[in-house]
Amino acid sequence: MALSLAQPLLDFLAPISLAPFNLGVQITAVALPCLLLSETAHSSLGRWIFKPLASLGFMVAALAYLPSHIPSSTSPLLTPTNVADIPRAIAASGGLLGLATTYVAELKHIIFNVAPTIATPAAAAVVHTTYARAMMGAFVLGAIGDVLLIPKRGFLPGLTSFLAGHAAFMVAFTFHGQDGIARQKGLGFIVAMAAVVGPWLLPKIKNKIMRGAVIAYMLVISGMVMTALGSVNCGREYLPERILGALMFFFSDLFVARQHFVHKTVLNKWIGLPLYYIAQILLASTLRGEVALSR
Repeated sequence: MALSLAQPLLDFLAPISLAPFNLGVQITAVALPCLLLSETAHSSLGRWIFKPLASLGFMVAALAYLPSHIPSSTSPLLTPTNVADIPRAIAASGGLLGLATTYVAELKHIIFNVAPTIATPAAAAVVHTTYARAMMGAFVLGAIGDVLLIPKRGFLPGLTSFLAGHAAFMVAFTFHGQDGIARQKGLGFIVAMAAVVGPWLLPKIKNKIMRGAVIAYMLVISGMVMTALGSVNCGREYLPERILGALMFFFSDLFVARQHFVHKTVLNKWIGLPLYYIAQILLASTLRGEVALSR
């Protein structure tokens, strides 16, 4: 009985895949716990080291998922299909020093060979889709926003960067394709959430400029979630990561808002940050196979 009730959820989650467990995923997986410990210890140095590193991870993950048509000069040891394969990768690469060397080489390959194919596709004889380009733009804007949010006075610039990032996600999801019925359901979810979040949050924001910025941000992230939900039945394949990532991003921002405007507590970081970084990794994983061979 319980299994039959859970079957729709299991069917929804079944297509999810984080394989390969690529270099970017591993960077974020290491940096995120260190960032959480830094937040708990109120370590400014830790924030400046591990937050950009965790953000670098989801950008590298996205690039690693993209088909670049440029073979790496390194071995594929850094893309184990699961965590259990990592010790094998360490042993096969000649120990920790060999693994570190391979990591550096793979990172250089991704940054200097794969990344340029987004801006200059002719260099790799490959043209990426509008979806891939817009998604990469969103990840870059998210990483910039992460850095801007580190200093106390960086909240409004960081908010602006994330707002632009969510607009880029909206462009990507819209170009991916939209199902009218699914988008209407998404709109219903957004209206319900606005009816709860608005009265809870907005009265606590006294500054008029900040309140206007937050309202604008709420509208854009709502559009991002709605278009993510609308993309459920569109495209070459069904990818629930897009929906889960958008929803996790949405809820992670509620904890950011709670931290800044309602109640400051490290618990907001311990819930919000994992939600955010896992969301970015899930969204990055939707780039696998996103390539077009002609304009």
